[in-house]
Amino acid sequence: MKTRKKKADFEEILQRIPEDRQVIGRKLITELQFMETTLENLRAQIKASGETEEFIQGTQNFLRESPALKGYNTTVQRYSVMFRQLTDLMQKSQEAEKSNAIYDFLKEA
Repeated sequence: MKTRKKKADFEEILQRIPEDRQVIGRKLITELQFMETTLENLRAQIKASGETEEFIQGTQNFLRESPALKGYNTTVQRYSVMFRQLTDLMQKSQEAEKSNAIYDFLKEA
């Protein structure tokens, strides 16, 4: 059910993207969906194993960030950037631009 809703959300975003940019939008959506699955798997690993792990180097033991947490943090940052790229493909409506105070200021200058 969750996946179906996410897919519908992505389709709604895709419909707001101009037709000439939809090929790029679809590719971004495919990658975002993969990243969501990866994030879910990494989250499950973190819950099961914890955020840190014991690391032995020579005769010393260290506590370090788990590889799953490191992968999660990296992936979530890249997901955020890629999602922004997807939403940037959408055109702003004329009304939104008209009601934007900064846009009005720049337009007058």
